[in-house]
Amino acid sequence: MLEILIVLVIIAMAAALVAPAIDGGLRAREVRSAVRRVAGTLRGLQGQAIQSGKPRRAVIDAGIGQLVPEGSPPVEMAPNVRIGQVGGGEMLADGSVQVTFYPNGSNSGVDVLIGDRELPLNEGFVVRLNPLLGMVTVEDPGS
Repeated sequence: MLEILIVLVIIAMAAALVAPAIDGGLRAREVRSAVRRVAGTLRGLQGQAIQSGKPRRAVIDAGIGQLVPEGSPPVEMAPNVRIGQVGGGEMLADGSVQVTFYPNGSNSGVDVLIGDRELPLNEGFVVRLNPLLGMVTVEDPGS
C-alpha cells in the first residue's frame, strides 16, 4: 500500500512540473496561428486588389488587437495574442493604422508585431509588408 502511495505522489509531482510546459506550448501555437492568419489575410487582400483592379484596404488597431479587412469581419485572434506595435501605413484619427493594397501589387507598407500578451511588447513575430515589391513576410524572433 505504501508503494502505491509513493507512486501516486511521484505522478502528481511530475504532472505539476509538466503542466506549465504544455500551457506554454499551446500559447506559442496560438500566437503562430494568429501570425499565419494575419499574413494570409494580407496576402489575400493583395491578390484581390490585383485581380479586381481596385485598391483594397485593411485597418489594424493595436489598441483592441484587431485586423479588419475592408468588407470582411475582423481576423480572429486567441485571447492571449496581442498586436504589440504597428509601424507604417496611414494613421487614422482613432489611432488605428490603415494599409492599402494597390492593383499593381504594391502596398502602403506596414510592420505588425504579434506576440503573447504575457511577453514584453517588443517581443513576437513581425509581419512585414514591403511597399515596393508587395511581399508579405514573417520574421521569426527565434531566427
